[in-house]
Amino acid sequence: MHEAMEQTTEALMDLLRAERHAITHGEFEAILQTARRKESLMAALADAPDAELGKIREMAHENQRLLNAALKGIRAAQRRLKIIMGASKSFNSYDGQGRARTINPDTGSVERRA
Repeated sequence: MHEAMEQTTEALMDLLRAERHAITHGEFEAILQTARRKESLMAALADAPDAELGKIREMAHENQRLLNAALKGIRAAQRRLKIIMGASKSFNSYDGQGRARTINPDTGSVERRA
């Protein structure tokens, strides 16, 4: 029984290393695949003593931290792209009295000089 738990522990640690690689390299499909396998290995270790699980817990927390950072970066990129796309549709300017004004390409007038 102890040998089986040791093999499962080692398999889970290998999987956590693979998951870390997938997270740091943006391999989203691989992240999904490791998640499914990780759940089954963790279920097999449900009765393992806490002392056996310390390193696994540490690796899992680090991967979660990396995944949260990656998601934060993706969300920041999405916000930035939204701003850029919005700027191509209109832009903000100020009138002679200093009031903000949105100028749309369809409604704004542009004076062109040669």
